[in-house]
Amino acid sequence: MEALAHREAAWKAHGLTGRELQVLRLVATGTTNHAIASQLFVAEKTVDRHVSNIFTKLGVSSRAAATAYAYQHRLL
Repeated sequence: MEALAHREAAWKAHGLTGRELQVLRLVATGTTNHAIASQLFVAEKTVDRHVSNIFTKLGVSSRAAATAYAYQHRLL
């Protein structure tokens, strides 16, 4: 339970919403925006916006950099 609380505190500290964290986890597995949209039952444009927000909040400019950041900061 303590690990879960630490992980939740970590993503909140980085300014991510719960949905953005879901999207980040899928991005980190190499899932395309189209597949993420299908999996989360949202429009692909919504996923595009989430990914853009994630990049801004984490200060990165690519999916690879977002994935690396997430692993380095234990967001996954």
